[in-house]
Amino acid sequence: MKHFRSVYARATLLVAVTLFMAGCSVMSGVDAVTYLDALAVKDVNLAAVPNGTYAGEYTLALPPGQYAMYRHISVQVTVAGGAYTGIVILDPPSLAVDSGFLGLIDRIETKNSLAVDAVSGATYSTKAMLKAVEAAVTP
Repeated sequence: MKHFRSVYARATLLVAVTLFMAGCSVMSGVDAVTYLDALAVKDVNLAAVPNGTYAGEYTLALPPGQYAMYRHISVQVTVAGGAYTGIVILDPPSLAVDSGFLGLIDRIETKNSLAVDAVSGATYSTKAMLKAVEAAVTP
C-alpha cells in the first residue's frame, strides 16, 4: 500500500507539472507563428547607406516554450556602392563557420536583400541574424 501511494503521488505531481507548463505557454498569449510574424525584417535601401563597415546585433526574446540555439548574434556588415559587400558573424564564433549561415550570408549578398530563405531547422537564429544585419545598416 505504501508503494502504491508513492507511485500515485509521483504520477499526480507529474500531471500537475505538465498542466502547469501547458497553462504557462497558453497564458503567455504568444505562439511561435505570431512571434515570428512580429519579427518582420525590413529591407534597407542600401543606396542611402554611406559606404563603410557597420556593427549590428540582435537578441531574441523568445516566448515561453520556444528555443533557439543562438539567441544573440553580432555581425559586421560592409556596404559599398549600395550593396552588401561583406557580412561577418562576430558572435557566436561557432556560427561564423556554420555552413548554413555561410550560405545565408551568400544569399543576402547575392540578392542584395534581407528577404531570403531561412536556414533549415534554424528559423529563430536566422531571424536573429537578419535582424542584426538590419540593425547594422539602419541609420
